[in-house]
Amino acid sequence: MNNNTRYNYDNHINIGFSDFEFFQSKQHEIELEQKYDLTAIIIHWERSTSVVRAVNYLLDSNFFKEIIIWNNNPNINLNKTILKTNNHALDSIRIINSKENIKDQAKYRACTEAKTIACFYADDDWDTSFYLKSLIADFRSDPYVLHSVTDPYTFYTNLIWTYFDNKIDLHTGFSWIGCGSIFLREYAQRHLQYLQIYLKNNQKLIYLSDIFFSIWLNDIPSQLNMNIHNLPGSNVGGSFSSTSKFLEYQHESSVLAIRILEHNLRRNQSNNTHHIGFSRKQNRRFPYCVKSSSLKDEFIFFTNILPIDIDRIPFNISNDFERGTRKNLPTRANVGFFSSHTTLRAVDNDPKTCWRSGRNVRQGEFFAIDFLYIRTNLLFSLIIEHTIELQKNLDVKLSLDGLWWITYRALKGITIHSQNSTSNKQQYVIIFDSTKFNTGFHSFRYIAFNTSRMTSLNELKVCDVKIITNTTITTL
Repeated sequence: MNNNTRYNYDNHINIGFSDFEFFQSKQHEIELEQKYDLTAIIIHWERSTSVVRAVNYLLDSNFFKEIIIWNNNPNINLNKTILKTNNHALDSIRIINSKENIKDQAKYRACTEAKTIACFYADDDWDTSFYLKSLIADFRSDPYVLHSVTDPYTFYTNLIWTYFDNKIDLHTGFSWIGCGSIFLREYAQRHLQYLQIYLKNNQKLIYLSDIFFSIWLNDIPSQLNMNIHNLPGSNVGGSFSSTSKFLEYQHESSVLAIRILEHNLRRNQSNNTHHIGFSRKQNRRFPYCVKSSSLKDEFIFFTNILPIDIDRIPFNISNDFERGTRKNLPTRANVGFFSSHTTLRAVDNDPKTCWRSGRNVRQGEFFAIDFLYIRTNLLFSLIIEHTIELQKNLDVKLSLDGLWWITYRALKGITIHSQNSTSNKQQYVIIFDSTKFNTGFHSFRYIAFNTSRMTSLNELKVCDVKIITNTTITTL
């Protein structure tokens, strides 16, 4: 987050976004929605009932231009007669019957067939309904990054499974994509090329190509950490991970993925025109953050305060080639605090649980809310458990796009009430009524609370974030 502020005066009157900036940003939102239309990918194996249920949900959501069902079961000829849709036309659905079970490869093959330039994928046993809007909005705001969803323990594990070496432009991390993910079609196309080039002598590992996908993108995935839920009846049929030698192949794939990437980034490729190199450049728009969407999928709460300084973990391929394997799982002692106080705790509708920074915050760190699109006249609240003195020393910054920020220095539209929590801890309820904000600040997508003015601060604690639907507030 940069420190672009303007028209800041000692009397705390400052001018916000102009009408031109507002309309330009709204138009850009529309353009992104049109440009990054999505194709939903569903893989069928044995659970036809789960596939039908997933298709109905995807049709009802109205988020997808098309749905591709890839049938990995050569013993079944799948057709649209199995679909019992809720008054939806089936024109947007395509079924591809594979002649063999190509396992992980199927989702990337299906994505290359998409008419859109981006694809959504989720396994048919996960319920994505309570974070899908947030995942899509997050992707469109930063489309050159893999976006995915996982649980807090796996999120923390993936932080450990990151790799940085600035000397060779290595900056990558791991993410599973089965709980819900969005990625560009060109990434799927390139991934299939990589598999044929770098795994041509390891055909058995191509079946586990998900393990290679995120690592070979050479960028840290953007992940929502959520309480994820299986769909009812999803335990029918055997899973790929329960097959013989899966763990052995998984370990081998994890080691090989980083070895291939590290070798190719280190290799001088300038004189080899036939060599397909891995990307050295990061195209992400935003820094890596910890983030969670609200229970109603209305907004994302996020922070750039990580439980681990991932870019400071030294990496040497000779010693650290097993970093991304099950030999390097976090202990419960290490991950316990994060799981108990992750960003998820600020959006679980329970003021007794809180997101905590876990340490004194540093200059430039922040917590923030992404309301998914530009909104006007928002009414929302925070419940904090850090001191009110600390809160008053945070800069309140607003943005239409997450890149250009203006500091809101006035107090108009902001009210604070103290309350005792059920655990008898002092909490403060802060209500933000943007209808009363100064001119130019009524509309925004992002709000951040930034430590840019301070050099030494205590721990931050946010216990609840909520959009208030009624303008008349009777209880807090």
